[in-house]
Amino acid sequence: MTKKEMTSIQKGLAKWQERHADINSLRKAYREKILKWVADSMEFEKEPVDINRLRELLKKEKIVPGL
Repeated sequence: MTKKEMTSIQKGLAKWQERHADINSLRKAYREKILKWVADSMEFEKEPVDINRLRELLKKEKIVPGL
């Protein structure tokens, strides 16, 4: 890895840490990523649920608080 690549990665990490400085923003980012992974998995399995529908299902079941 070159010094330029390492500097770029470090800058990206610093920006990410600034955006997620508190636990609530970190949790929200994590939930969004998990929803994306689940939706992608469902798409791969040809399940008829998209990310918006998944959010609604999770809200109704209160599986993930604060969604």
